[in-house]
Amino acid sequence: MEKGDFSSLAKDYANYRPGYNTDVINHIIFSTGLNPDTIRAADVGAGTGIFASSLYECGIKNIIAVEPNDEMRKVGKEANTKDFKFLKGSAEKTNLPFKSFDLVSMASSFHWTNYAKALKEFDNLLTENGIFTAIWNPRLTEKSEVESRVQSLLSNKYRVLKRVSSGRSGITENLKEVLLETGYFNNVLYLDAVDIVYRSHEDYLGAWRSVNDIQAELGSKNFNSFIADIENILVDYQEVEVHYLTRAWVAKKV
Repeated sequence: MEKGDFSSLAKDYANYRPGYNTDVINHIIFSTGLNPDTIRAADVGAGTGIFASSLYECGIKNIIAVEPNDEMRKVGKEANTKDFKFLKGSAEKTNLPFKSFDLVSMASSFHWTNYAKALKEFDNLLTENGIFTAIWNPRLTEKSEVESRVQSLLSNKYRVLKRVSSGRSGITENLKEVLLETGYFNNVLYLDAVDIVYRSHEDYLGAWRSVNDIQAELGSKNFNSFIADIENILVDYQEVEVHYLTRAWVAKKV
């Protein structure tokens, strides 16, 4: 499996990936200064439409979901019950009309982009005073006994010490500075909130099977061994307590 290629993971992604904290989403919408039903939104790197669906449920009805991966778009269209379109495009080249969107978002996907090219594209897409938000929902593994055991397994046995897309490392460490240094935005607001979710064994394992970076790093044989080791841990628990930290950077266009 290649890093960044979710083609074979799309169904697990749609079925088992968690959503994002509703309060954070509502604050993002509020930051536009517009009524939700008037907002024109583009969710880029939309995957199977998890965040786009959340925007829709929070009142934004005019949404375009942009996703480069054919299988992710296909599964997203099949799973989607909301009235928004999926289009093929990337963060660097969305193929969307310029100056047409009040809100551009990337949910758990900005870390895969060429930052400079993507932000230039978003600056072109946004209307005056438009909003760009980058949002993630990493797990606070240290807050859960099960998660702590799984994380220790991943680090000590499989030697995976750094994640591409954890949402708590990499670009998130200096994202405010990255956004401001482009000159496209005049202020950046940071938001976060925690949701505690109790997941079944099936849901928890399905979420792991939807992960790309670890599968790409370990290879199929070692990843299957890792999943089997998680199953052995789960025997001790009826369900898995997972602490999801929704983190959002909200940047207003100059």
